[in-house]
Amino acid sequence: MDTDPYASLADLYDFAYWDFSEDADFYLNLARIHDRAPVLELGVGTGRVAIRLAAAGLRVTGIDESASMLARARQNLAQAGAAAKRVNLVQAPMTSFDLGQRFGTVIIAGNTFQHLLTAADQRACLARAAAHLQPGGVFAMSIHSPAAVPWDNGGAPQELRLHWVRRDPRTGEDVMKMMAADPDPERMVRRVTYVYDRVSADGSVKRTLFETELRYSTQGEVELLLQEAGLRVTHVYGDYDLAPVGPDTEQLIFVARAGSPLEDRT
Repeated sequence: MDTDPYASLADLYDFAYWDFSEDADFYLNLARIHDRAPVLELGVGTGRVAIRLAAAGLRVTGIDESASMLARARQNLAQAGAAAKRVNLVQAPMTSFDLGQRFGTVIIAGNTFQHLLTAADQRACLARAAAHLQPGGVFAMSIHSPAAVPWDNGGAPQELRLHWVRRDPRTGEDVMKMMAADPDPERMVRRVTYVYDRVSADGSVKRTLFETELRYSTQGEVELLLQEAGLRVTHVYGDYDLAPVGPDTEQLIFVARAGSPLEDRT
């Protein structure tokens, strides 16, 4: 039995998200503060962000627990030219890894942090991130804001709604993405169901079903977790254009720094 929950999704993940690059540009600008130091990405997935950073000349190590996502990342690296030599992929959980080196920048992109469903796992992840940062190094991550999603559905299951329809240029198939999300406000978790239908020219349909849970945390909760990990929050943005956080903010983007030796003595 395949225990990798992403085994059915790795190929579709690129199709759905590869063109999004705003966050990669944001993380690239942060990493250039320590442009001679390597970057570590937790939850590297199929390499969407890591490969863009490597193409800009940075050395990147990416970890992920999913063998399927890493296999797809290696396929993408095979087409990345010289950038592939600057990317190292490691299969490991982001709550308990030890790479034996430190990095100038550590990032968790794509709301990946929300797959950690308990405070204990969140603390463990941030502690590992802090332990792998050089003194003065930069940590950054993004999550969805809990203020931007509905938490009261009256007890009724959410409808499966069409999110988009796109043509796959490789196969000529139309791909339909549908989503439904059921809130669990007591746990601050949303159970999300993704349905991808591939419709071929003869009308036949191949369906891929993926279910996951995402934990939502407030700005204050995350800032406290970062502080507990020894990371000093320097900025919190409402989008990748550095907008301030507001009441309708959908994204929370955190930037923090590891303490320097001088700071540790004060």
